[in-house]
Amino acid sequence: MSAPVSGASAARVRVAVVDDDTLIREGLRTLATSLEVVDVYPTAEDLLADQPTVDVVLLDLNLLGTGRLGGLQGARAVAAISAVPRAVLIYTNERRREVLVGCLSAGARGVVHKAEPISAVEEAVHTIAAGGVVITDALAGLAELVNRSGQLPQLTPREREVLRGRARGETFASIGARLYITPKTAQEYMASTSGKFAEFLRTHSAADLEHRLGFTPGDLLDWGTQ
Repeated sequence: MSAPVSGASAARVRVAVVDDDTLIREGLRTLATSLEVVDVYPTAEDLLADQPTVDVVLLDLNLLGTGRLGGLQGARAVAAISAVPRAVLIYTNERRREVLVGCLSAGARGVVHKAEPISAVEEAVHTIAAGGVVITDALAGLAELVNRSGQLPQLTPREREVLRGRARGETFASIGARLYITPKTAQEYMASTSGKFAEFLRTHSAADLEHRLGFTPGDLLDWGTQ
């Protein structure tokens, strides 16, 4: 991703938050100063019923904290909201790659983890509002598998090296030292690779991914509900 967004220098993006955690819903109103959080909802169904006019929907994947059973969760919530249409940014603690890639295949424009600083959330929202895609490093392993299957557009040798390092949890500083490039340059190579992976996700369904990666039919969407 690019440099952090400044609340003073960037236009405020209209956002709806769907999260079963009251502190998350209300806290983002105060802390995300470059965003205009216009509506907050505990369930995806509440948002779909209200249909707010927003630029981005910040969506948690697990909405069972209120103790309810059933309801729209994970990839199916992503698909329903994306179909409105609304741009969806996943905001989650989930790190299982199968779940995250299933949600991206269902229409999400990006993923940001709750452990990230608020500035990362703001930056991701602005990127998606501008038409971009945000891919977390947690997906690097799946991107590498897709690349090995020959489905990704051609990666340069440097992009391939950086992707391989990130898929194994290597830091950009370590990758840079090993490849004799700066950490910032390593990040730029990863951003380029992420863009190619995002393009693949825009033109392939979850079923396509399952077939190429050896998953059982329906697994990507089913895991997105857990």
